[in-house]
Amino acid sequence: MSSPLAAESAGHFAQQVEAIMEELSPRGSGAGLIDGSAKSITICIPVYNEQTTIAQVVTDAGSALQQAAIPGEILVIDDCSVDATWNILCSLQKTMPGLQIRRHEVNRGIALTFAELYQWASNELVFLNSADGQWQMNTLVELLPMARDYDIIIAQRADKHYGLVRLVVSWFFNALPVIFFATPTYDAGSVKLVRREIYAIPLISSGVFAEAERIIRARRRGFRIGVKKTEHFPRRAGKASGAKPSLVAEAAIDLLKCWFDIVVLGRE
Repeated sequence: MSSPLAAESAGHFAQQVEAIMEELSPRGSGAGLIDGSAKSITICIPVYNEQTTIAQVVTDAGSALQQAAIPGEILVIDDCSVDATWNILCSLQKTMPGLQIRRHEVNRGIALTFAELYQWASNELVFLNSADGQWQMNTLVELLPMARDYDIIIAQRADKHYGLVRLVVSWFFNALPVIFFATPTYDAGSVKLVRREIYAIPLISSGVFAEAERIIRARRRGFRIGVKKTEHFPRRAGKASGAKPSLVAEAAIDLLKCWFDIVVLGRE
């Protein structure tokens, strides 16, 4: 177990570097098409073994759409949960017409689940949130006013409720794009509000680095990146897997592949 002092020091150091990255960030020059009068929105929620939180998260998603006063849909993909998650989703769907659900017969992992959600989304704006309750659904309402000025809006976590190892992994995940691509991704693993057209940008990453790659390529194509500090809450149940060695190794390989493709070959 990491000591509170070590975790606090790592967190403070990460915040300092994030501030530097923001100063280094070139501003996008593209003519973004969001004008603040979006006609529709899709809320995407990937889920795996979240029986404790999923009902509240989906209910909150419905409330956020009502508060935003924008027509929308809620898409949930259950990545082969082995608990009661799927049964809860089936019950919720009976009383929530805007809720659409799918279930994988085998676990495909978070990256492929993200990709399927993005492809499934049909509305003008896409809001990605998790099912573990660490981000409040009303974050969507906070981000919407920024949609007139930005094409990707990242809800950057003011504080990350991670252990020391996860803090270090997260710091590298956000710092390395500055080193390799001269582009800050701010908090690529956080929730986002994104123009659906941006998900048509071809990616070569096969793992979790895809979220950072999309931001890097969008910036290079002139899309505008906005950031808003957001409160992040401790996980109420379940187990985080973002620092698994296999995922970290996959992200490192994807980063190098992207560096060669984008920087060496000059492909946007």
